Amino acid sequence: MVEGPGRAGVPRWPQAGLLGELRDDDRAAFLALGTVRRHVRGTTLIHEGAGGTDVHLLLKGCVKVLGDTSTGHTTLLAVRVPGDVVGELAALDGRPRSATVVAAVDTVTRVIDAGTLTAFITARPSVNAVLQRSITTKLRQATRFRVDLGGAPVLIRLARVLYQLSLGYGRAHPDGLLVDVPLSQPEIAALAGASEPSVQRALAELRRTAVVRTGYRRIVVRDLDRLKVLAVDQPPDH
Repeated sequence: MVEGPGRAGVPRWPQAGLLGELRDDDRAAFLALGTVRRHVRGTTLIHEGAGGTDVHLLLKGCVKVLGDTSTGHTTLLAVRVPGDVVGELAALDGRPRSATVVAAVDTVTRVIDAGTLTAFITARPSVNAVLQRSITTKLRQATRFRVDLGGAPVLIRLARVLYQLSLGYGRAHPDGLLVDVPLSQPEIAALAGASEPSVQRALAELRRTAVVRTGYRRIVVRDLDRLKVLAVDQPPDH
């Protein structure tokens, strides 16, 4: 399903994700919806501008949410991990897809049709409230923070991915902010659009400057301000 066991052996979902915010009974009911589908790395789950209203509930893996700019460039709008949903806007308003969603690694989702989702959140107002709050948060983050996939040095691209993950999935830790997403280095490299050796060198530099501390599938941001300087304030061509 996802990361390690939580209390009493119950799988633990990232706290900032949709499933992580639901009550136990709502979460169990949500996980019973739809059908399981597996997507190999690089598979496009959703195409920007296309029709379709299915929602994907992520069970395992990681996806990139991409958008095309007016200049023809592709930007990374968001990273979504187990416990998140993608495609919910089209399911709720019936309009064309607002972004492209691509599996960054091998990914497993539950595919839920719009009618089933609408009936579910109508019957469970508590789920609807969490879903609407999740949508609002996503829109604000997408407006505030867009990651350029091309041109920027790997260190800056990595910093941008880690900063976005920190904003969405960071939780308090004695050494700073724990990114509550169990990503491996190959998965992080896929999100940054860089080779694994390049990301390893960039991570080494961030460790050397005491910006982050890393372990097995574990990243602690020790200096969020300095990470933000690299991620947001640093011009992409520097």
